[in-house]
Amino acid sequence: MVAPLKIGSWLVGAIPAEWEILPDHGVRRAGQRVFPSTVVVTEEKLPEGMDLQKYIANQIVVMQHVLPEPNIQGPDRFTFPEVDEAQRLAVKYKSKDGRSVVQTQIYTGSAGLVGIVTFTTVEEELSGVSGAFRTIGSGLRFGKGKDKL
Repeated sequence: MVAPLKIGSWLVGAIPAEWEILPDHGVRRAGQRVFPSTVVVTEEKLPEGMDLQKYIANQIVVMQHVLPEPNIQGPDRFTFPEVDEAQRLAVKYKSKDGRSVVQTQIYTGSAGLVGIVTFTTVEEELSGVSGAFRTIGSGLRFGKGKDKL
């Protein structure tokens, strides 16, 4: 495992050895002949008068306009440590080379901030990275847990 990574209000506490750090963004699977699967974390201040549900609804509209024929499932309630609220989306779309890209996006709300973590890979490699995704996901903390290195 690689040492914990701090990005904004995010703590990435578990990084498998075969994954590399993307400074200020998250982590990426490294290696030859593998898709560079990623776990990317972002955050922004929740816009005035907007709750997490409306924020996610706006994000879905954006995805429907920028992704080629997206299949979006959710949002569904999700349990995430030390946040006020969390929701999950499952997103699937075709890449420019025709492969099926799969994403799990988790949106968290804490103290007026929205934290988003996006797990991305191609469908044919999902079973090969699902364990690493679980490891990384189990070590993620947002907002209230940000000072717990």
